Amino acid sequence: MTFTGALSSNYPSPVDVVAACVTEDTPKYLGQTLRLVQSIRWFGGELAKARIVVGAVEHIDPRARRALEALDAQVHVVARFHPGSWSGNRLQIFDVLRGARESHYLMLDCDTLVVRDPLPLLKRDVFHAKIAPLPTVTHEVFERLFARFGLPLPPRTHVTGYTGTPTIPYFNAGVISISADLAERLAPEWRRYNAILASQPELVAPCEHHLHQAALAIALAATGIPTEEMGAELNFQLNATHLPAPPGYAEIDPAIIHYHQLVDDDGILLPTPFPNAQARIDRFHDRQREEHARAIRRTSIATKKQIAVIGMHRSGTSLVARLINAMGAYAGEEHEMPPPDVFNPTGYWERRDVWALDEDILAALDATWSEPTGADLSKLSDEARRAFVDRARSIVRALDTHGTWMIKDPRLGILFPIWREAFDDSICVLVWREPAAVARSLAQRDDLPIAIALALWEEYTRAMLASTIGLTRTLVSYDDLIADPIVTTATLNRTLDLELPVTPIIDPSLDRHRGDDEGLLNQQQSELRDALRSGAALEWSVVPPSHSQTRSLLDRFSRDQREIAALRESTQQRDQLLDAVFDSRSWRLGFGLTRALRKVVPSSEPTAIDRRASLRKKK
Repeated sequence: MTFTGALSSNYPSPVDVVAACVTEDTPKYLGQTLRLVQSIRWFGGELAKARIVVGAVEHIDPRARRALEALDAQVHVVARFHPGSWSGNRLQIFDVLRGARESHYLMLDCDTLVVRDPLPLLKRDVFHAKIAPLPTVTHEVFERLFARFGLPLPPRTHVTGYTGTPTIPYFNAGVISISADLAERLAPEWRRYNAILASQPELVAPCEHHLHQAALAIALAATGIPTEEMGAELNFQLNATHLPAPPGYAEIDPAIIHYHQLVDDDGILLPTPFPNAQARIDRFHDRQREEHARAIRRTSIATKKQIAVIGMHRSGTSLVARLINAMGAYAGEEHEMPPPDVFNPTGYWERRDVWALDEDILAALDATWSEPTGADLSKLSDEARRAFVDRARSIVRALDTHGTWMIKDPRLGILFPIWREAFDDSICVLVWREPAAVARSLAQRDDLPIAIALALWEEYTRAMLASTIGLTRTLVSYDDLIADPIVTTATLNRTLDLELPVTPIIDPSLDRHRGDDEGLLNQQQSELRDALRSGAALEWSVVPPSHSQTRSLLDRFSRDQREIAALRESTQQRDQLLDAVFDSRSWRLGFGLTRALRKVVPSSEPTAIDRRASLRKKK
């Protein structure tokens, strides 16, 4: 057996070579073929530049064809050679290659891997292959066959690689290197003898399984083409570990590995005791994993969805955001969002960078979330608007690297026009809740009057409907989600077409504020609520603005809040001034004198200290 292949001084160049294999349309063989083509492109060195041709017997799965063609392999459907000789299908590739521009063929079984450049080890102008490692066709069978076909039996000038059994030129057909002109002479004879033996397998008994290699040995003798034994580097077989390896076999650094069935269901080659081969296999596996990770990222990014969860405060946007995250949409890391609290026990699902940008926009407009009437984005200068859009776009681009993602912040209801400019093609999930329930929740959390809370609900809801016209959007009712979480979540999942079906676990006790309006809504608010219930709100081409009374109420509330804030600030300043006075040395000296005088001349009038303590109690 040859253990070290000498470098050929006249080996073919990549433009002269075509690498070829034949495969079956089954997951096993298609997986092998994809690994082979990958290995040529990744580790084939100069061979990676050569043309690759794959013959698929009878048909091929379109997905496999696309994967192979993505690696620049040419796929041809070929007919089955003979039902009695599945290995004979490799002969069909010769017809595909006839007339090829290349002058040299490298024929590979699909259960091989190219792990380093094999071209310097190939020989021109000979049939170049490795002698079979075992005498799988015995000499007695060869004697019978050559006599049957009237051919002189070649001398036993070779030995099988693993057992050292003397043999005629009996080659393993898993890796064959041959020039195109020699292939023209060999292929017809190999085909003829293979067909005869496939039709009369008893001629080869008890070695029928290797009749194709027996036919090759006969065809080589019949044509008389020159042959040369290939080194084990070019056909390093892993499947004979049940036998002692030949001396020096473990030290071989293979160029082509023949792994046969030694691969698991995930396409990972099983461990081998040969360290150099294992190192080459490990490199291939590492590249497989890298490419798989890149493919996932490319697919994820290519199919990304940009989702905005929009809705009035206390409308269930956090719950819906949590469900969308469970369906596979990236929301952010734990440290990027505020923690749960008594008002949102399952978390807010609001990114801090999104919240900070929205707060900065409101501050630039001299507005707040509870005083939204001043949040008129047309008041922003072109420069300021561009700066805010650029910040939003920066957040969006960072999220895009995670594939499908979502953001949620109730402030989006009134600020989404800024974000809309930053999105590529957003999907808007518009979350709404019965307005009376929203109002009661805001009254408890923020001490807002019910009428103000209802006005805020109307303002936010109309704004979110108006700013999302023309985009892909869906309505989600918080009340429907609580009442029938399975159906509502399934509907949402179908709309978003995300990766994971989710069975929601929703605690109804978290719905602490029921939606009975008890006559609290005005006519315009009732009409808006009804349009949300029926879904008609999504059909509006123009969203009616909030009623003038609603805007007036919110404006008055805003003015009152600012007056109250001003009074509080004034009071705080007064208290600070009094604290400074009472802490001063001169006042403490004067107060001491006054207290001493009252011991001489009693008085019922409260002291300044008494009056200050009384005022603080009233606060």
